[in-house]
Amino acid sequence: MKIAIVSFYLMESTMPLAKHIAEAGVDVDLYCLLPKCNQNTFVFDFLSKKQPCGFVGKEIIKKSWGKKLWDYISPVETKIYIFPTERIAKLLFLDVYHAYKFANHIRKEKYDLVHIIHSSTPFWNYLYFFIGKKRIVQTLHEVTSHEATTPKYRIKLLNYLIKNSIPIIFNSAISKQRFLDFKSGVISQTNDNTNLAMIRFGLFETYYCFNTHAAEIRNSDKIKILNLGRIVPYKGIHLLIQSVKNLQEKLPIHLIVAGEGEPYFDFNGVKSYEFINRFCSNEEITKLIKECDFLVLPYISGSQSGVPMTAFAFNKPIIASNIAGFKEVIENMKTGILVDNLNAVNLSSAIETLATNKKLRINMAENIIKKYSEGEFSWKSIAEQTIAFYRQQIELRKIKKR
Repeated sequence: MKIAIVSFYLMESTMPLAKHIAEAGVDVDLYCLLPKCNQNTFVFDFLSKKQPCGFVGKEIIKKSWGKKLWDYISPVETKIYIFPTERIAKLLFLDVYHAYKFANHIRKEKYDLVHIIHSSTPFWNYLYFFIGKKRIVQTLHEVTSHEATTPKYRIKLLNYLIKNSIPIIFNSAISKQRFLDFKSGVISQTNDNTNLAMIRFGLFETYYCFNTHAAEIRNSDKIKILNLGRIVPYKGIHLLIQSVKNLQEKLPIHLIVAGEGEPYFDFNGVKSYEFINRFCSNEEITKLIKECDFLVLPYISGSQSGVPMTAFAFNKPIIASNIAGFKEVIENMKTGILVDNLNAVNLSSAIETLATNKKLRINMAENIIKKYSEGEFSWKSIAEQTIAFYRQQIELRKIKKR
């Protein structure tokens, strides 16, 4: 079995998937497709020296990644392709040209399946056409949006996947259910869902390649809590700030909020805090997580998040709102605390519980190690489930040809 995994960003989960599938004995090539306008994947980037459209040379990749990341992904043949992002009508032919050029490369390699992870922009519409729907498996990280309205390009993609019966992998049960709900409005007969699977993603192991080896030394007078990720209103940072204000007179809390985005809150009245309002490097993210006591993610909505898989990679417990995206990956009082009826009072109570109980934090860290080294959340199991899904779809395709 020969597989191509084609990913648009999301390298934190895609690289480990490809690596562990390859280590299970499958011939797998990983293609990282990046738009010309932003060549940063949060795992590696070419921001200091952007690359032109087309395949990126192996020596440039190796130099950009560094030895640790290069060695990590060494079981996989990895290629990077830059595609155009100009939206000027007269340059639209570039989308067609590069989609054809890339698809032609894929066809020549004669893969049994092409696993596409995430997609958007007109370039991808052409790419689906040129590759051919019969060989595609799709992973959907997000289905319908939890921010205002769902973008038109995503609705167009969902309609394409449904009408062409493309096999789909979801990384959470809530994402799969949202797809089924959407599907019911597109096709009345929805009995056959054998081409749908829910397979988790595991720890974001690539962050080990950027481990600064910073000692986990913290000021004994402070409890460091961290909120990490893109800053948008649905992530509830204003509730976290109010919770810290509620507790700071009796607990020595130091709050760290790190991420790019437009602030919709202020820190007035917070005695001890740090606000890193920009994109953080992998080394910075690793250091912030290692040096904190735990993370707090008071999301108001969300189907899934990559932050838990980053924090759990360093065995850090998480306090989060008890919503679908979190309760699937965080076990209440085992790997973190899930907050019901999210508000500043209830969030304060959860923070106080974890901040005042070091033994509980240690037990949670031990539970995290166990959970992600075995069972459905381990990369070994995830790779096995994914390979089984590949084989199932290949066999179904053979049956349909008869």
